[in-house]
Amino acid sequence: MKQLKDVKWKAFELYRVFPLIQRGKRLKNGDHIVGKMPYVSSSAQNNGVDDFVSNDENVRIFNNCISWANSGSVGEAFYHPYHFVASDHVTELKMIAPNKYVYLFITASLEKQRGKYSFNREIKDARISREKILLPTSDGESPDYAFMEQYMRSIEKELLGRYKRYCEMKEDSTGGGY
Repeated sequence: MKQLKDVKWKAFELYRVFPLIQRGKRLKNGDHIVGKMPYVSSSAQNNGVDDFVSNDENVRIFNNCISWANSGSVGEAFYHPYHFVASDHVTELKMIAPNKYVYLFITASLEKQRGKYSFNREIKDARISREKILLPTSDGESPDYAFMEQYMRSIEKELLGRYKRYCEMKEDSTGGGY
């Protein structure tokens, strides 16, 4: 299995990786209708989820994509496998044929861009159109999505193994219960 140090990297324009890029829509706090759908804004906490709403008119609802904070916690990126209402402080980055492992890998790569932005240097649509992201490539022409998926699956397997060992250790030390 290849490791990060074994792959070649290339800068790719965001619009090549994400053919669907769209900013959320403003929804003032006073217009929130209490509900069960996550409302994602530019918070760095809780995957950007600021509230739960039931608004379905004059909002943008996204799913299975990455939200990228344009302002506030500028540059924070989160993968959302569920439907959510997006504020105008986040941009949806969506692939055509995604899977969660590729999205998780790319989310970590997007987080590396945070240092370029700040409260005074927000991520505007014009900047997004010029933005590039470093990704692994096997042919020098396109992102190596197979490697990204394999790499993230191996991390998931490792973390689940650690968690299982921890639970077994806790169970042994407490005589069978937590």
